[in-house]
Amino acid sequence: MKYQQHRHWGFTLIELLVVIAIISILAAILFPVFARARENARRASCMSNVKQMGLGVMMYVQDYDEKYPPSYIPAPGPTPDGQSTYWSSTLWLWQQIIYPYTKSSQIYRCPSSTYTGPALFVGNYGVNSSVIAASPVSMAMVSSAASTYMIFDSGYYSLGPNAGWGSVLHPAGQNYLPGTGPLLPAASITTGYTDDYTKGRHFLGVNMGFADGHVKWLKSSVVLQEATNYTNNIPNAWDPAKPD
Repeated sequence: MKYQQHRHWGFTLIELLVVIAIISILAAILFPVFARARENARRASCMSNVKQMGLGVMMYVQDYDEKYPPSYIPAPGPTPDGQSTYWSSTLWLWQQIIYPYTKSSQIYRCPSSTYTGPALFVGNYGVNSSVIAASPVSMAMVSSAASTYMIFDSGYYSLGPNAGWGSVLHPAGQNYLPGTGPLLPAASITTGYTDDYTKGRHFLGVNMGFADGHVKWLKSSVVLQEATNYTNNIPNAWDPAKPD
């Protein structure tokens, strides 16, 4: 009687190394693709947040004699969203002023922000201090709402083009535009915010809401250049075409 011989097949060491090398190459190719796809989703979510905030402002404007909300007011009572105003319990910031129209605190958090602290008013979104200012600004003062910056990714709740300390051109503390770190002289940025300042959030850009409520993505360098133009008294997107 003959016995049939069975051969036991297996991988050699060389074959295993080749397979591992192929997997490593594929991973190196695909991981950046996955990371970009994930950031695209975050950017879209952030854009939705900015759009909802812009709509909240537009509804506020209709109810308050075509005036944009102020950047803050003395607190008339407990905050409507139950959130801290970060540095003072005696003020409501613009996020809380428009809360009756947005009905959500989650939209005030950028999904790509590296800040994870409890306050919603730092490390997430800010407003153009020339439009949403300490004193209400009338829509009539904005010469071109469709091209005027209003709400955007920011290190602080309010940010101006060139208001001295803590502006786009003179960042300090938590006052900065994400992604402008490599484009400006060294600045003293608060620990925990430096990555946001230097690396930015959305592919070296920010989501920008305009004074008419529409939203688009812009490179941080473009917004920075607009701040420079403003300083040079060139009418641009930071202001009702009339820089100080």
